[in-house]
Amino acid sequence: MKISLFNIEKDVDEGKLIYNTISSGILFLDSEKAEEYEYLKNLDFINQDDSDLKRELRKGHMIIDDYLDEIELIKYVSNSARYDKDYLGLTIATTQACNFVCPYCYEKGIEFKNMSDETANNIVDFIKNNIKNDSYLDITGYGGEPLLGIGVIEKISEEILKYINIDKYNASIVTNGYLLTREYAEKLNKYKVRTAQITLDGPSKIHDARRKLASGEGTFNKIIENIKNTCDLIDITIRVNIDKTNKDYIEELVNILKENDIYDKIFLYVAKVDDYSEEANKNKSILTYEEFSNLHNKFTENNKNFNHIPMINPNICVSVNSNGFVIDPEGNLYKCWDEIGRKEGIIGNVKEGFEYNQTFFFYNNYNPFDDKKCLECKLLPICMGGCPFQKRKRGEAVCREQKFLIDQMLDNAYKSSL
Repeated sequence: MKISLFNIEKDVDEGKLIYNTISSGILFLDSEKAEEYEYLKNLDFINQDDSDLKRELRKGHMIIDDYLDEIELIKYVSNSARYDKDYLGLTIATTQACNFVCPYCYEKGIEFKNMSDETANNIVDFIKNNIKNDSYLDITGYGGEPLLGIGVIEKISEEILKYINIDKYNASIVTNGYLLTREYAEKLNKYKVRTAQITLDGPSKIHDARRKLASGEGTFNKIIENIKNTCDLIDITIRVNIDKTNKDYIEELVNILKENDIYDKIFLYVAKVDDYSEEANKNKSILTYEEFSNLHNKFTENNKNFNHIPMINPNICVSVNSNGFVIDPEGNLYKCWDEIGRKEGIIGNVKEGFEYNQTFFFYNNYNPFDDKKCLECKLLPICMGGCPFQKRKRGEAVCREQKFLIDQMLDNAYKSSL
């Protein structure tokens, strides 16, 4: 036997914490067991006698059979997940129109279009042609602001609910929350849309400066009211987009959610604002991943919603899944949310089928194992080479926040176990 390449170790009070990024197993060793573990690490070969420590290490994939090539194992698990034909994941943009004018919107300069009934029917046919009777179907409503196209959501949902296996169906929506009234939440609930992601970028003075209506009117208070009125009907996730302009206001937002008695009824997470435009290097508000991670760590100790241990991510993201697609209002197919509306990102149409172009092959043949620094990184199983879209734009893998968050995550896990 041998020590796994993917053990991350952290010294803690009176012992050591070991986390394996393939299994997501965490093991605390007291000082005596930690010393025994250090001894095992220095052996050329670990014999298979059944000691208590070895038994627990084997459970957590922290020691493995001597013949096992873990890189090949991760490749196998990833390929099995990415090319699983019993799954279809669709992100459907019912409209590219939006009632907000957000400064960091990736859709700047894109013509706003709405989905026709004909395209909606073509999407239903596309689903029928690309899913088996007992396959898992995952649909996300997207935009623009998808609730501006609530009629299209109803039309598509009504048709597909007639023949899919409801136990293998998941539907969600990404919305700015301004139109998520109780009436709309009841409609979404009727059509089995179980989750809504809403963005709040800080307290009202910050949020309303960044996420306002086209008229200039603020939106924060309306969204808070909508969350209060609908969180019993639909599970709500709040996303906070962080850059240098709002980084000092997240705790104030948390307090507002608590004051409105919704903090314990939602899931909250923070996300880094990125800029992929040609002017990105001039954008002084963008945080580096290390800066973002330091801010993230600041809140993990006091805010339950931020605490989690990452798990192996064999799918990487839906963009590289062979049965994962983004569909725009005209029925054009893409592989990534950030490609939508851009001609170079189109890989086909739900009516005419696929175009086997350069973009199609980049995502479908994406290889996270062709970068030496990734192969040598203990975070490979949970990062899988980072964002494919970023690699496509920049020509190289970009280390994500996990690299800088993992130490704090393990510290939180240890403290919560005491």
